[in-house]
Amino acid sequence: MKIKLINKDIRSNYGENLLISRGIKDVKAFMNPDESALQDWRDLENIKEGVDLISALPATAHIGIIVDSDVDGFTSASIIGQYLSRYLPSLKIDYYIHDGKAHGLEEHWQDIQDMNFDLLIIPDAGSNDSKYAQEIKCPILVIDHHLVEEPISAPNMTVINNQLSPKYRNKELSGAGMAYQFCRAMDYYFDKNWADDYIDLAALGICGDMMSGLEIENQYFWRKGFSNIKNYFFWTIAQKQSYSITGKQFATDQELLDALNPMSVAFYIVPLINAMVRVGTEEEKARMLTAFLDGHKMVPCLKRGAKGTFEEAAVESTRECVNARARQNKLKDEAVARLEQKIFKYGLLENQILFIRLEEDDNFPSELNGLIAMQLSQRYKKPTIVARLNPEGYVRGSIRGLTNSELGSFKAYLDSTGLFEYVQGHDNAAGCSIKNSNLSNLHRISNEQLSQYNFGEEYYEVNFKRRASEADLDELIRDLAEYKFVWSQQNPEPLIYVHDFFIKKSDVQIMGKNKDTVKIVKNGIAYMKFFAKNLIEELNQYENIKLELVGRANLNKWNGVTTPQIFIESYEIKEDNLLDF
Repeated sequence: MKIKLINKDIRSNYGENLLISRGIKDVKAFMNPDESALQDWRDLENIKEGVDLISALPATAHIGIIVDSDVDGFTSASIIGQYLSRYLPSLKIDYYIHDGKAHGLEEHWQDIQDMNFDLLIIPDAGSNDSKYAQEIKCPILVIDHHLVEEPISAPNMTVINNQLSPKYRNKELSGAGMAYQFCRAMDYYFDKNWADDYIDLAALGICGDMMSGLEIENQYFWRKGFSNIKNYFFWTIAQKQSYSITGKQFATDQELLDALNPMSVAFYIVPLINAMVRVGTEEEKARMLTAFLDGHKMVPCLKRGAKGTFEEAAVESTRECVNARARQNKLKDEAVARLEQKIFKYGLLENQILFIRLEEDDNFPSELNGLIAMQLSQRYKKPTIVARLNPEGYVRGSIRGLTNSELGSFKAYLDSTGLFEYVQGHDNAAGCSIKNSNLSNLHRISNEQLSQYNFGEEYYEVNFKRRASEADLDELIRDLAEYKFVWSQQNPEPLIYVHDFFIKKSDVQIMGKNKDTVKIVKNGIAYMKFFAKNLIEELNQYENIKLELVGRANLNKWNGVTTPQIFIESYEIKEDNLLDF
């Protein structure tokens, strides 16, 4: 385990000074953002023209809305669809849900081509669809946040995009956030006050798209959206995951709301929706959209033993999301087992990058590429690419790097080779495309350039470094725990490195229903690790133990007593007195 302190040694006002080191100038405002954190919707280019398109619609208009298949896509479409149905009760809306990884008009333009729509709306996509838009007869409204890769040349397209709006500072706003801002503009011109009814969905979309938590506007969305959830489907999923989110078997509604933050939503709610997106049937995805739009609507219940009965869409779709996640994990595990045979058959582990080019017989859904790459990267401690050769001679798929490696950004490294058509996404989770003819060059270059990295050794960039006996460790934990809400993508939860941690075997408590939780209390601080069977086995071998560990701050409140905790992420036994068996 390698450790690097990546900021100055902070000894006071720990959370505040850490945020300052990350570029936050007004920590007080950042921690408690009010409506002033929202940028003026007028700073978005073409937004008045977009509202004019809505104003021109007849009361019985027929429109189309394209739904991108991810959390941001579903929430964006739901925000726009709910608002317009409320504004024009006789409006007819046809929704087009993408079956796979296509975006915008890419998959549906031929289906829409001859539709006599009064308006086509593309939320969370569409800015790069001019070539398809020119084939569409009706006006097209694009409400997007993606980078624009080509000139917008379709005269029937009105594009509202924060990336094309110089005055709009927040370039980390997702499609759902843009949809919310468009609703604010409609509120103004239509003399309504409806936009805030959908801010919870905007917060969910921003979280699902892993947008930066260093943007105060995004913090505002999360604070306001997660504290007052109005969407019934969102709330039903949250309740389903209540135990995981709160750690309490019978948490109250308020306790659940208090525990909702960007991290808990990203870990416990977003994956259920993404599972449905990846492996759900066409009918199940349509039902999930219905749940987002009107969770109270009664739909056929498909639960075993409930044939012929009806259930609320929110309840039924939540059940289906849970089942979809189970199917997803089963398919993923089967695919990993199959690909492992190829890994060993062809000696793919000899390369610094584990690159698996899928063949025709690897017939699992492409939506699983990222999950498969993640599991293989973690298992074999190598940055991994899982991709498939297309008829044009490009190998396209997903990359997953190792978060705890000295390489840092796998995406940045691949970009630096100059061999890829594109690598788009996050540092260690992205999509990519490379010419098949460049694969040998990639292996040659990466084997040479990455030979310096030992991917099998965990590397942690930590924010605080303390001896276990240091007096301010208690204060540090208590202070950081107060900042729990703000940690998110690009503003990660701080890591604490604790060294010179001397314990005896008798200090170790084994807890939990499955006896797989470790608790060590020292100097008033509880060190916890869950699912810790390996650690338990190791600790049982020693009488006197010296530990190093990396963990995250937490507070346990029970019966009016608050105990500082560190949740152990990684550890290493440095010195010991081995028991004589």
